[in-house]
Amino acid sequence: MTSIGVDLGGTKIMAVLVHDGIVVEKAKKSTPRIGTPDDVLDAIAKAVAKVDPDDRAEAIGVGVPGPVRPGSGVLPIANNLPGWDHDVDVEAGLSARCSGRRVVVDNDVNVGTLAESEVGAGVGVDNLLGIFMGTGVGAALVLDGRLRQGPRGIAGELGHAFVAFREMESALVGRGELEDYAGRRMMEARARARHAAGEPSALIDLVGDDRMKSSTWEKALVAGDAMAASIVNDAAEAMAAALSSAIALVDIELIILGGGMAERLGESFRADLEQRLAARAFAGITAPIRGAALGDTGGALGAALLVEERP
Repeated sequence: MTSIGVDLGGTKIMAVLVHDGIVVEKAKKSTPRIGTPDDVLDAIAKAVAKVDPDDRAEAIGVGVPGPVRPGSGVLPIANNLPGWDHDVDVEAGLSARCSGRRVVVDNDVNVGTLAESEVGAGVGVDNLLGIFMGTGVGAALVLDGRLRQGPRGIAGELGHAFVAFREMESALVGRGELEDYAGRRMMEARARARHAAGEPSALIDLVGDDRMKSSTWEKALVAGDAMAASIVNDAAEAMAAALSSAIALVDIELIILGGGMAERLGESFRADLEQRLAARAFAGITAPIRGAALGDTGGALGAALLVEERP
């Protein structure tokens, strides 16, 4: 089977042409920064045409940055896409732009986890959780060998699991969800609040008023910065708490750890997190943590595989 996979992000669109599970063509385009959802759909269609100018592919899978209503192809409000402040039928809109071909749509972390499960770090494991540390924390579940959406499209969203309650009224730390501790945006908010209170940090020295990228945290840790180490320690504690709860809830056999932030924190973070998880084991049962294996094409490849997952 030949299919197309598209990974739609806030800054870039990655499209791949996949034949029998192998990527044979790929193309990148910048996501429009201004305009409307129609402009975004037009850009996706151009990326699709670039990898498949002869319309060889039978269907198109798309991973999008937000929860998709199961069976609808509709992506509601997406804050990192221009003008996306209402429900948008991605399935119908893209199909109309691509010769009426079948389009299947799901959350980007869901499709990335599907790819890792079928051809990446999770091959051979039927029950796993993919968790991706970036601006926030995205996660997805594969149970009994099947990617799970849930009836409302939020199954596996561990980044929004609560790991604290005492700080829920604080604007600084959000509501006490996992991504309030382990997502890069909120980690930066914590660092800036502590710096404003008088605590020095290489994090601020490195970027000033600019955004703290994942590489900023890596550099600060290498430099031995105490604040960076403290915030990353809190992130690991929050992650271990949430992951141990997931294991107890649905008996996960494997955790796949990915995303730009996790990649920069590296093997030491993965190993430390695995140890913290083992220390919280219920009935002596834990799960190994493997790094994601597919890199920046994983999401698009997973979107292509979604076509076969949901015929």
